[in-house]
Amino acid sequence: MRPNAVESLRGIQAALMQSIVPELQTAFAQDVAQVTQMLIESLVNEWDTAVENLHKDNQAIAGLLSRFGDALNPLAGRNDGAGALVKEIDAVLGDPGDGSLAVSRLTERNDRLRDVLERVLTLCEDVAGEPGLDALMQVRRDAYNNLRRVAARGWSVFDLLSFREKMAEVRANPEFA
Repeated sequence: MRPNAVESLRGIQAALMQSIVPELQTAFAQDVAQVTQMLIESLVNEWDTAVENLHKDNQAIAGLLSRFGDALNPLAGRNDGAGALVKEIDAVLGDPGDGSLAVSRLTERNDRLRDVLERVLTLCEDVAGEPGLDALMQVRRDAYNNLRRVAARGWSVFDLLSFREKMAEVRANPEFA
């Protein structure tokens, strides 16, 4: 299919740079155009790597859930919530999906995995500090590290915050406008 999504987004970027940006007179308008370019670039990068990222994320979360299942076994005998979570982990890992590489299908799988992961992490917070759960707490640390890596991929909210700070400075000092 031509143009594909990435080519279309690149066309939007080119039109913005060639036709619109030269007409922008204020620092605010130029900065808004710059942020728009950044967001379009983010979309291009996400579109290009979405399948790979979702596939890797799903594998990583499934691996973490498998480790959580093992680490929860000592707790499952004395905590009904832990026992129920072990069953949920087994169920979600036992249904790997249809193998489709469609973003929508990979996202559905990711949502199911993350839903169980969220409940496991909530249980971990509830039992943190109890003796004999070192293995569980290690998997918890690894899960949070994975979530941080995924969240930090691509552009950062700090990029937009720096834009807001710059605009506040421009508004405070009209001679920069």
